[in-house]
Amino acid sequence: MCVARELSSNLVTIITTIRKTSDDLNKQLSQMDKLICDLEHEIEFGKFDVFRGYKKIKQLQNSLNERRDIKNEWELIQPLISYIGGIEKNADKVHTTIVNRELSFKNRKYTPRVLNSGVITNS
Repeated sequence: MCVARELSSNLVTIITTIRKTSDDLNKQLSQMDKLICDLEHEIEFGKFDVFRGYKKIKQLQNSLNERRDIKNEWELIQPLISYIGGIEKNADKVHTTIVNRELSFKNRKYTPRVLNSGVITNS
């Protein structure tokens, strides 16, 4: 495989991974928001003794901490999302162009300008 083809393939893979990671983190944030909402309503409307109340508050605290970790990771990936927005549309086209050019090299022909030896091919 030529270097340009490998690099363009890596670029497409990295862009896809960045986009997928952002989407996955968004889904995780949404899921955590729903869990936290459920816990808040359970605490709001439930009747608990001290021990069960403590366990529910501790569960809420753990969920909030987990959500914070996810959100921190999501915020760190946002500059990458902003950056790839401009090149994401063209990365596949560039990779396809490189692959097609590489394939065309196999069928390359040359007609000599001075020598009378006829058409020269790669085969």
